[in-house]
Amino acid sequence: MARAHAVYTPLALAFYDVVVHGLSNRFAWRCPTKRLLELYAANLSANHLEAGPGTGLFLDRAGIDFDRLVLLDINEHCLERAARRLVRFKPALRQANLLATLEPIAGGSFDSVGLTYVLHCLPGALGDKLVVLDHLRPLMAEGAVLFGATILGRGVPVNAPARALLDIYNAKGVFDNREDDIETLTQGLKARFDTVEIDRHGCVALFRAS
Repeated sequence: MARAHAVYTPLALAFYDVVVHGLSNRFAWRCPTKRLLELYAANLSANHLEAGPGTGLFLDRAGIDFDRLVLLDINEHCLERAARRLVRFKPALRQANLLATLEPIAGGSFDSVGLTYVLHCLPGALGDKLVVLDHLRPLMAEGAVLFGATILGRGVPVNAPARALLDIYNAKGVFDNREDDIETLTQGLKARFDTVEIDRHGCVALFRAS
């Protein structure tokens, strides 16, 4: 787990949007950032929990005004970076490991939960990593939606840039997604939620569950 998030230093986060959202999404993963922004705009509520906020780009650009926004991440640098970007919403910050049981958050349950570009960074098999969903579900209100995206490593067409990045990131421990596939993701979501929608763009699975 430490290898997965240690890379997100203040310096790395300064270049994250350009490298990931500007280049990798389009040319390697073949899921333009615009498509991810559309996912957020369609599913965000004013009472939102973001698990793994990154730099806060999606929340910043989604066009939503939040009554309550909580950012949750194991990496304090990600929390600080996203909080500065989203300061107008006065987000609350919670440092926590998604693979461990989460404590209740002050203010009650949430109407939406974001989980984008988190699962492929977690260690272990995808079926085991989906325990994250079991930890997030108790924080969700009745009828709430959980949505997000993850980069798959198996069963998807991989071009040369994607293959190179998968090799580098998995070798360094930034990713652990060689065996992550859409079938396991689908089964895990359906086992936990009543309604599940999954759409694949290139190497990326976009999901929505309620």
